[in-house]
Amino acid sequence: MTLALSYGQPEHGPDHQTTGPLSLQQRVHRAIACHTEFSLDTILTQDNRVKYTNEGSSETATGPLDEVFQLMRQLNETGIASDTLGRIHEDGRSFRAALEESCGRIANELAGERLVYVELGPEPVKTGFILKTLQGLGVIIDRYIAVDINPMSAAPMRAALAATLPDTPLEFVTAPFEACRLEDMIEDGAPPALVTMLGFQEGNDDPAVVNGWLRDITRPGDLLLSESQLYTIEQTDKISGFYAHPAMQRFSRIAFERAVDRSLPTLNRFFLLPVVFEDGQSAQVAILAEEFAHSISGRNLHVSNFCLKLTRDQYRSYRQEGGHFEIFGESYTDDQTLHFQLSRRV
Repeated sequence: MTLALSYGQPEHGPDHQTTGPLSLQQRVHRAIACHTEFSLDTILTQDNRVKYTNEGSSETATGPLDEVFQLMRQLNETGIASDTLGRIHEDGRSFRAALEESCGRIANELAGERLVYVELGPEPVKTGFILKTLQGLGVIIDRYIAVDINPMSAAPMRAALAATLPDTPLEFVTAPFEACRLEDMIEDGAPPALVTMLGFQEGNDDPAVVNGWLRDITRPGDLLLSESQLYTIEQTDKISGFYAHPAMQRFSRIAFERAVDRSLPTLNRFFLLPVVFEDGQSAQVAILAEEFAHSISGRNLHVSNFCLKLTRDQYRSYRQEGGHFEIFGESYTDDQTLHFQLSRRV
């Protein structure tokens, strides 16, 4: 029994590919085999997007997708409610304070101009906080557009936004990010867009790939607000701590049940491993997985999620690569692990 699978690709281990660049998924597969006790043919990896959609599978139940959305909501409620997350010193900047600082920079950059709010991967808690903060700073939201591959996000987002944006047009697009083009969705002469990619989503694919998506999504003059969990050698426990959160543990189990078996017992595993990109640079990747036993192949590993943890300098470098974006603001938590970056499409 071979468990080296790739979503939307033939069954194979990454080592079997001899032509073309390796995807981040395949590089993660190799990294696990290189640095852990699991061999290539006992590791099951999937594209990260599989966990948020039924498209391309025989799965029809939407309950797990709704639960995944609610789990991500729970994580954000914890972060926004805390005035100590990311703080080391009593007067240090928390996660919430770092986000407030970014909102202030957005308002200053707009200088009274209206904006179109475009959310890649909608989630109500953090979005509600940003929108209320911007409105409190005098920013007028012309319209709201959400792009998501999870069809279960639209209803709770519409309900959550009813009080914050009662008279604002709302649009929900069920599509992968790379299929979105604001130049096709927004008429000429419309206000600039603020495009948000929050929740560490950028870490789910190769930086050059994601930057290409963002370049194609945005129009010159549009603003981009992105969030990341950075790698600092002194604070690696913050990364493992995040993935040990009960919501992330449950997320991992749901992914396993949808892909492998609903009744098979598993052991949750976490790894922080180096992975090499196409350009030769390396970075750390956080890997959440479920170990399970099979009567034929013995110990196996299902990878529930993988997410790159770049350094601050790497994150800056990849955003500026190609000259498509200009960074105009960065906000960090006191411990330098949680980071909001503001850039403008050139």
